[in-house]
Amino acid sequence: MTEESTRKKAKLLEIGEIFIPKEIDMPCFASLSRAGPDTGMGAHAFQFGESRVKLTVSRDPEARLRLAENPSGFIILLDGRKFLGDVRILPLAAHSPNQAFLNLSGECSMGCAFCSMPRPGKGEFLSTQRALRIIDISSKYPGFGAVALTSGIPGPVGEANRQMAKAVKSIRAKYPDIPIGVEAYFEDMADILRFAEAGATELKINIETWPEERFGRICPNRDFAKTLKALEKGVTVFGWGKVTGNIILGLGETDEEVTEALENLSAMGVMPNVRGIRIGPGNRDKLEKALGHVPERVSGERLLAIGKLHRKILEENSLDTREFETMCFSCRCCDIVPMVDL
Repeated sequence: MTEESTRKKAKLLEIGEIFIPKEIDMPCFASLSRAGPDTGMGAHAFQFGESRVKLTVSRDPEARLRLAENPSGFIILLDGRKFLGDVRILPLAAHSPNQAFLNLSGECSMGCAFCSMPRPGKGEFLSTQRALRIIDISSKYPGFGAVALTSGIPGPVGEANRQMAKAVKSIRAKYPDIPIGVEAYFEDMADILRFAEAGATELKINIETWPEERFGRICPNRDFAKTLKALEKGVTVFGWGKVTGNIILGLGETDEEVTEALENLSAMGVMPNVRGIRIGPGNRDKLEKALGHVPERVSGERLLAIGKLHRKILEENSLDTREFETMCFSCRCCDIVPMVDL
């Protein structure tokens, strides 16, 4: 990965959305997110050189980023000028290139401020049978190599985890050799072992923000201490470097607080994933209520600076994102990924 391509990726992540004129014949359908801040929004994944980025599809023809074509293929314009050439559009059979990343429940009772997932009663559910069909379709795409599961929490946390463990067991029975990642929240630490016994190979537990005081405002129905305990237990069960968790930038945290979070998690054997906040109609009001203002998207410069710090801390703790086989580190589209992008 060149320094220039990483700098351009950071700029794309800073802007976050792209207008695609209707006359462009896209080679694949947009992916519709069913979890997180982009819930309900379509997106495409783009590759230039070895860099990957996912951008939300904008309806605004005046958007700063615009997809265009020339005789050699796709290009991306920034403010009307060519920004990237030789752009490939990656197929997203199930949310992520090269893996099926599925959301089992499209509704959640946690009410985290950054998330656009609807409250219980308004979302959709994905049965294990349907998940297996989607994985079967995804497995036929070139480069397919992993499965990942996430889920909203529409009711009791334990019940959501039982349903996910059941799905993992069914997937493992049909795909005995494929890496399986799971993204969950835990109140009963025994659920972590149940995931491993069902066949999961990697674990994601999101800490979201640091320190505890801000976590309480952003995730009012989750427990900071239990989240840290689950991360620690996850490393015990899954192994050093086989557990990850998101840290979101742009929620009012200082660089010193980000450093503290990265150092604490990495010292535990957790490989944190750093992501800039995304703001849309589904989370704007919640973020304003939690923070007292609507945050701005994180600048490309800050993403790069934190990315360099992130890599340094991971290296100091013998952690390498390239060894993670599922979920965000494998996808590489939404973040500046240490050891890959820089």
